Amino acid sequence: MPVTDSSRKKTVLRTIRITEDYDETLRKDSKSKGLSVNALLSTIMAKYVEWERYSERFGFVSLSRETFKSIIEVTDEKKLEEIARELGSRIPREAMLFWRKKLTIESFLAFLGFVAKYQKLAEYEIEEENVGETVITARHEFGEKWSKWLKAFIDEALRTSFRIQAEFETSKGFVVAKFSA
Repeated sequence: MPVTDSSRKKTVLRTIRITEDYDETLRKDSKSKGLSVNALLSTIMAKYVEWERYSERFGFVSLSRETFKSIIEVTDEKKLEEIARELGSRIPREAMLFWRKKLTIESFLAFLGFVAKYQKLAEYEIEEENVGETVITARHEFGEKWSKWLKAFIDEALRTSFRIQAEFETSKGFVVAKFSA
């Protein structure tokens, strides 16, 4: 399930003025990524529109992977689960209402997609397995404690926001949640 589908959206022509230094950086970065400058600017704009304008006001912070992994490794497992459950009962619900103005499974899945895309705490795949059955697969590189955190967070979010009981499977680098809505 794609987070956005910009290929079907109407576009407008917008002209901007930038410094030569910015232009040089954009040209160099777009070349290294195999993109046009226009495509790179579109991804930068999408990140602002989809994530940054909300996440800044919502209080999200950025950490290096190494810092984040170190914090996870030194935190007690029971404390991590307690925190995950407390945040899972609040953050997705508040984010859905703040970003999308509605509490729906679709807005929850979009929230997870944006977190995956922009915070890079896991890569999510969201699929409809059977009619009405959703499968969320999260792959990450932060170890078993993070898998347990994700499980508790997603479980609590689904339970408190939608009264949904999911089935989970976890491993060191994966969390799979299955539920019917």
